[in-house]
Amino acid sequence: MLYVIYSKVTKTLEQADTRELRMEADKIMGQVSLDPLVIPLPPSKYSIRLQHYYNFSYEEIFTSPDFPVLSEELFLLDSYEIDTLKIVNLSQKVSESGTIILSLARSNTRLLDEVRNVKLYLITASILAIMVAGFLVFIAAGFMLRPFQKIIGVAGRINASNSIERVPVPDARDESRQLAETLNDMLSRIELSIKNQINFFASATHELKTPLAVMQTELTVSLGNTNDGQIKKILESQLMEVQRLDRIIHDFLLMSQLKGESLSIRKTEQRLEEVIYEAVKKVRYLSIERGTQIQINLMDEQTHTSQSLDFDKIQTVFINLIENAIKYSPHQSVIRINIMRDAVSIVNKTINPVTNIQSLTSEFNKSEELSSGLGMGLWLCNQIIILHEAELKLSYNDSEFSATILFGTR
Repeated sequence: MLYVIYSKVTKTLEQADTRELRMEADKIMGQVSLDPLVIPLPPSKYSIRLQHYYNFSYEEIFTSPDFPVLSEELFLLDSYEIDTLKIVNLSQKVSESGTIILSLARSNTRLLDEVRNVKLYLITASILAIMVAGFLVFIAAGFMLRPFQKIIGVAGRINASNSIERVPVPDARDESRQLAETLNDMLSRIELSIKNQINFFASATHELKTPLAVMQTELTVSLGNTNDGQIKKILESQLMEVQRLDRIIHDFLLMSQLKGESLSIRKTEQRLEEVIYEAVKKVRYLSIERGTQIQINLMDEQTHTSQSLDFDKIQTVFINLIENAIKYSPHQSVIRINIMRDAVSIVNKTINPVTNIQSLTSEFNKSEELSSGLGMGLWLCNQIIILHEAELKLSYNDSEFSATILFGTR
């Protein structure tokens, strides 16, 4: 497109320059006379050659000093260019066999400069036009994409929960509005599905707790009424599995409440060591089975270890952490529980090195080196700790895994 414009403008300038030169030649030709001989002087920067064509031969009448030497064939052309000169030829019949031929020459430097300037102007104008068009397109695209950016922003914050945030619906009735409405319909279906799953989860765990409580009671009574060592060993094993299953179902119930955003924390003033002692009792069968010793250390006996806690919820945290420490440490090892004023750390040796520390608190995620478990214990612990405005820190160093709860950090 730019080339077409340049060609048309260049052609127009050349035609205008030729017409101007021809008009000047006409003006001079009107003043030429052979009898008497009159030869007008050309204007400044013009040069002429005046010839008389008679009986098939050219007779030179007058030639400007700077006029170029030309072949006879060129005098038959209307206009032509030689080097930096443009020359036009005019002829006027003066007799039946004679004709005056006037050749007027002028430098075409000005025309070349004008053509060069036109080329520069066109290139500059094209660059500016592209820049302005790009800026306008950027502004228009930003305005048109603003609804989509809002949708993307909200979509980036959406998580699977009991209450899912909806994307904003633009006022314009176009594809962006249709997309937002479609996404909101999809989110409504997802939210309903999550609520149904959570409700089923909660109902199933409640239903399972009753038969487990009955089984635990019957096993405890049977265990107290038998003196047969073999039967007693079997009953103790079954009771331990029932208690473990009860804790798993309890964790499932807590998880469903967390997912449904219905878990309430009822804090009362509690001593950390008392909560830990109760948690240790819950896992005593597992510690006996693996020959694990649990060592509870009060780092400063004069330190006041009371904290505002939900006893049942924080006990669940300690049970999970101590149970993990027992399961993933070597047999007959020692687990250290260090109680400080505003922190509790549980330290144990590990069978294998733990590499993916940061991902252990993710839901249904566990260390690749650990083979058992559902991978929700540390996630559950972390969520309950966050609700207590505390922080869970995990670390691994020199074959020791440490889980530390820091109270009062949020």
